[in-house]
Amino acid sequence: MTSIPIINQTFTTKLSDELTKDLITLLEEDDEHNVTIEAGEEPNVKKFKAHYYILRMRSPYFRQALSSRWAKQENGIYIFKKPNISPETFSIILKYIYSSTIKVETLSEVEIVNVLGAADELCLNVLVEVLQGILMERKHLWMDKQSVLIYNAGQKYPTCTLLSEIMQEALYQEPELLLKSDDFKSLEVETVNWLLQRDDLGMSELDLWRRLVEWGIGQLQTTLDPEVTKWSDEEFAALEKILCPCIPYIRWRHIPAAEFEKQVSIFKRLLPPELHDPDISGSSVFYTSPTYSTVASRIQSVLINPDQATRIASWIDRLDITPLENGDKLYKSWHIPYQFKLVVRGSRDQKFLQHTLTSNQAVVIIKPSNSTEIFGGYNPLSWSKKSISSNKEPQNTAPLKDSFVFSLGSDEKDDILSRVIDPKDSIYCNVYCSPVFGKGDLFPKGHFEIGQPCGCKQTSYEKPLRQSADQFIIEEFEVFQVIKKEY
Repeated sequence: MTSIPIINQTFTTKLSDELTKDLITLLEEDDEHNVTIEAGEEPNVKKFKAHYYILRMRSPYFRQALSSRWAKQENGIYIFKKPNISPETFSIILKYIYSSTIKVETLSEVEIVNVLGAADELCLNVLVEVLQGILMERKHLWMDKQSVLIYNAGQKYPTCTLLSEIMQEALYQEPELLLKSDDFKSLEVETVNWLLQRDDLGMSELDLWRRLVEWGIGQLQTTLDPEVTKWSDEEFAALEKILCPCIPYIRWRHIPAAEFEKQVSIFKRLLPPELHDPDISGSSVFYTSPTYSTVASRIQSVLINPDQATRIASWIDRLDITPLENGDKLYKSWHIPYQFKLVVRGSRDQKFLQHTLTSNQAVVIIKPSNSTEIFGGYNPLSWSKKSISSNKEPQNTAPLKDSFVFSLGSDEKDDILSRVIDPKDSIYCNVYCSPVFGKGDLFPKGHFEIGQPCGCKQTSYEKPLRQSADQFIIEEFEVFQVIKKEY
């Protein structure tokens, strides 16, 4: 039997390179083209020459666009216009159609996204997949600086599912990412409003207001003077028109009065009158409209909402035992005395170790796998070797009497609050395990970590949190510093 010679990879590559070179020559030098494509809009317009059969073979879009029903011919030449694709982008696309090559290393992220958009429209699915992969490799370059660019691409182009999924996960972990991005001024107003309506933004209301003003200025066609007092009536009116749909979504009540007067009142011509009237004492801002006065504090959490955070804050201050003067056993969600600052999240930071949080009291929130249950515990002391029950060193255990564990329902009637029986048994911790509550009440095996078993058997606290004493698997957890507000 005659053996068939094996063509080695080097030889195959040479043949491929030769074909690519010939096709590029055909594109750039051949005079027998039968398609003219006009790309771009005035004043940036350029005509490209191409070949009917190559375009139809390589692009499903052109297969339809160059059909007898759509195409326009003049003197035997198909005439086609693509005003929405710039000449620079179309040049890259056309070379790819002829040669299946693209020099991505020479392209910026903006240029890649422009080519990606054109590839999506022209149904060049392989190129779409490759360019998304390149952007993922460069994620460390654009995530903090150009995340809006990537987010917009994922929203605008149907085939960019990978970009959409990456940004969805990024916003799950940090929903304020787009507002902090260097290119945030390119956000659409609908996206700005969607973000401002979220309860889980990890930015203060004052920072959100500052960012909103910057965004609004970025939408103007003119440049404003850095000194607000020098803005004209027309400039104020133009900015007010842009910001008007967004202003109701700033949670004004949660801006300290002193900061409001110092940093917001200067923009009062942009705001509804009821936002900047001082009360009789002059010590705070008086909000006459429920739209602005009864909106809950935000909490940067994927596990609990502001109403649930309000219940936890009320338990911290023992309102279940000593109600407020008006008899309420719960704070209002728009008027709680604490800020819950996210320190650790399992899906973001992985483990929670004893040295992770060594100052301020803290709340731990845990979600079991395959369950809608939410468990948690409150530690009134910092988690450090000198402030937990498991240490034998002399310590002030008086605050530990305020420790509690809990189960959160969708409504307060479904909550379970369980306070510690003996403060000495409230909190345990060592170098081999995460901080735990009681001798089994909320007790992970090892560290708080996604996928780890966690016990939930009533021992050191008053009530069981669930009917079953079996261990569950941790699906997600969060740890918050509890910080007393200064106003």
